Amino acid sequence: MMRRASHQIAAVAVLVCHASLAAADDLASFSDVQLAERAREAVVAQDAEAALDLLTEMQRRGTGIFAGLQSGTCDEVIVLPDGITDWRFKGAARQAYITAAKRTALKAGTCGCLFDGFSFDMFTSEILGKPGADLVNDDRADLEGYLTQHQRETEARYRDLETVCRSM
Repeated sequence: MMRRASHQIAAVAVLVCHASLAAADDLASFSDVQLAERAREAVVAQDAEAALDLLTEMQRRGTGIFAGLQSGTCDEVIVLPDGITDWRFKGAARQAYITAAKRTALKAGTCGCLFDGFSFDMFTSEILGKPGADLVNDDRADLEGYLTQHQRETEARYRDLETVCRSM
């Protein structure tokens, strides 16, 4: 009889651990905005366990109320090749890169650092089809074209996302 009870306890423990791992995987698939909305819902519903899980995931990502608590900084890192002599190139590259990073954040619904997981090389490869080290002065026109096409709409949508992120 005692052995049967211990087997039942072990089975319940395995199910609880498995459910916790599955819940953690589900949380990882949420965007930052979805995570904040679910956390808010859990607090209103006074579901302490769900709220704790959601807030723990927010803390892991450094988003919502935990934004800015990370020890690192969030800066764009733009390394241009020595052959760039056009003094306006750096500004165009920086603005286009920031716009592309904001578009990426909007697609993902993330509130963290714009440049985490989106390097300047990724940007230039995606937009210009070549790494940053291969840029030449003539690429400025393409960067400015990208900026003209996307900046206004992206800025308006990103301001809305920032408002949501600040309210988390």
